[in-house]
Amino acid sequence: MSAEDKNQRYESILKNIERRRPFGSARKEEEPRTPHDRVLDLLNAYDALAELVQREFERILCYGPATVRGRAWSGVVIWYHSKGYHGYQTLRLLGVWAHYRENEIMLSIGIRKLPYRAPVYDPGVYRVAIQNNFRIYYDDDGHAPEAGDSRLYRAPFRSRERLEHRQAVTDVLQSWMSEIKAG
Repeated sequence: MSAEDKNQRYESILKNIERRRPFGSARKEEEPRTPHDRVLDLLNAYDALAELVQREFERILCYGPATVRGRAWSGVVIWYHSKGYHGYQTLRLLGVWAHYRENEIMLSIGIRKLPYRAPVYDPGVYRVAIQNNFRIYYDDDGHAPEAGDSRLYRAPFRSRERLEHRQAVTDVLQSWMSEIKAG
C-alpha cells in the first residue's frame, strides 16, 4: 500500500469517526414517521423532558425520556417514583402526547399513576431495569392520560400556534418541577 493510499484510508477513518454518534447516546430518527411524531418534534418535547431527568430531586428518582407509540397516538414520557424501599409500588409517567380526538390532533400533557404489576420484587434487578424501561414491571403501553389521570394541559394542536404550545409545555414542566421540589 502506497503512502498516498494510507493517507486516504486514514482520512476516511477520521470522517467515519466524526459521523458516529457519541457512545451511549440514543439514535435520533431521521424522519418522523407519523403526524403525531411531527407534532412532538415541533414542540421539542423530547428535549424538554430530557432536561428534567438530568436534575437531582430530593424525594424522587426520575428516568427516561422515551418515545412511546400506539396506532393513533405518540408520546414522550419520563417516569419517576418515590425514593425508598417501597417507592417502586407506584410509578408515575409524566408525558407529552399527540393523539387524535375526532378529526383533529390533540396535545395532552399529564401524569399517570401505574401500580407495580410484577409477581416479585428484586431491588437489584429492578434498579437496573427501570432505568431503561418501565413496561416490564408496570405492564403499560404509555398511552395518554384518561379519566382519572391528572391532565395538566390539553388543547387541539394548530401549527400556527406552535410557539404557544411550546410555551405551555415549558410552563407545565416548570410547574411540575416546582411541586416536586416543594414536596
